Amino acid sequence: MTRQPSSRHRTATNDRFVPGFRIGDYRIEREARQEDTGMVYAAVHLVLPRVAAIKVMHPSQAWLRALAVQILREACILEALSHPGVPRVFECGVLSDKRPWVAMELIEGTTIAELANDGPLAVSDVVVALRTVADVLEHAHARGVVHHRLTESVIVRTPKRQSPFSVRGWGDVVAHDSALAAEPCNDIHALGVLAFRALTGLVLQPGQSARAACPQAPDGLAALIDDMLAPESSGRPVAADVRDRATWLAETLELLPPRSSAAPKPVRDEPSGVFNVRIKQG
Repeated sequence: MTRQPSSRHRTATNDRFVPGFRIGDYRIEREARQEDTGMVYAAVHLVLPRVAAIKVMHPSQAWLRALAVQILREACILEALSHPGVPRVFECGVLSDKRPWVAMELIEGTTIAELANDGPLAVSDVVVALRTVADVLEHAHARGVVHHRLTESVIVRTPKRQSPFSVRGWGDVVAHDSALAAEPCNDIHALGVLAFRALTGLVLQPGQSARAACPQAPDGLAALIDDMLAPESSGRPVAADVRDRATWLAETLELLPPRSSAAPKPVRDEPSGVFNVRIKQG
């Protein structure tokens, strides 16, 4: 009779963990996503009422000591950030094969990439995303940290969280006072590229502007995005300025009750964000 391996030692043939596998005090439920530095699994704590994202280094990269250090360093950096738009770190450890793992808050929702597949986002969604993500970046930049790889897949709309949008995938964060550091202004440019895509439904091409690509958008929003896309880094606003200008837009755009038949249509009808907007005429 062949003895079946316990759930603690049971893995899939492709070196990915199957549901039921235990990492620390967590039980794997499903595979959530794949990142450059590791696999991310949704898991539940065996005792606490907690759902977590468990990030584990790829088996094929287990020999890369520098990568293992980077994953643990990511956990240390996230632990130093305290913002509702940044996932919290619960704990970390090392598997028997010396691969590190990190348990952090599971961020689930719809990414900007998924939202943009259906065309331009509502103005309300673009404004709220800009305001929230810029606030996250301002918090990180003030602590010497840049995201370094801000993409459509790491910004997630999370309606059940305190923050309407969250930023996950901080595996490439670096301290911007190090030799290999990116600059905070590059985060701003990356956010501008995402905002352009969200507003227009188009992938930014060299020389394009938000004003020209989406003339029906509020002037203040188009101007903010174009400033973030300035070719010279010195011409781009800092994260705090982006947040404040997006906050001003959110407060000054005229609010409407849902489905008002008498009002002019917004850039995209039936926005899924926090509020409906009407672009003021004149």
